[in-house]
Amino acid sequence: MLRTLFSGARDAVARVLIPDAAGTLKRAWSLRLIELAALADIILNVVPVVSDYLPWWLTLALLFGAWFARLLIQNKEAPVAHQ
Repeated sequence: MLRTLFSGARDAVARVLIPDAAGTLKRAWSLRLIELAALADIILNVVPVVSDYLPWWLTLALLFGAWFARLLIQNKEAPVAHQ
């Protein structure tokens, strides 16, 4: 019974996940820039000493870079049809 339950769960997860997840993560520059912006914002707010060395606009620049990467760079790639 457990084997049937786990195989059903595995099939459900396989349908939800992206077939080429590794290739997608290699091209996901917007995700990387958003994560860097979040990290920079956390560092600037938690560690006040660092705010002397990092500019206040770093988070905004990274978020604009993520927007730029998402709209202009990633849309040029050919869409992959679901199989």
